[in-house]
Amino acid sequence: MAEKLDIPMDVYDSDQELVVIIPLGGVLKDSIEIYLEKTTLNIKANRKQPDLKETLQPVQQDCYWGEFSKSIQLPQNVYFDKIYTQLTKENILIITVPKVIIPEKVKIEVDSFT
Repeated sequence: MAEKLDIPMDVYDSDQELVVIIPLGGVLKDSIEIYLEKTTLNIKANRKQPDLKETLQPVQQDCYWGEFSKSIQLPQNVYFDKIYTQLTKENILIITVPKVIIPEKVKIEVDSFT
């Protein structure tokens, strides 16, 4: 069983959107799975270690290999159906979550019965 890997991520917030950035060097696009469970955004992926000769013995091991996952609790005021993901050519996953813009004041007209 693979050990749980701690992959770093950055999260940026503004009035318009929430942006999550996760560097995924060595992860193939086909191994990335992103899904929502209620208001939790879940990201799963697999970084496959290259095949090495059996005679090689590790001297130093700092790289993360294997399956990993991240979960992000999203606020209630987002467009869950408009979440956009992009994998850059540098293998950086960018997830953009648009927020509902709540106006400070909206005038509501009153209709009368006729």
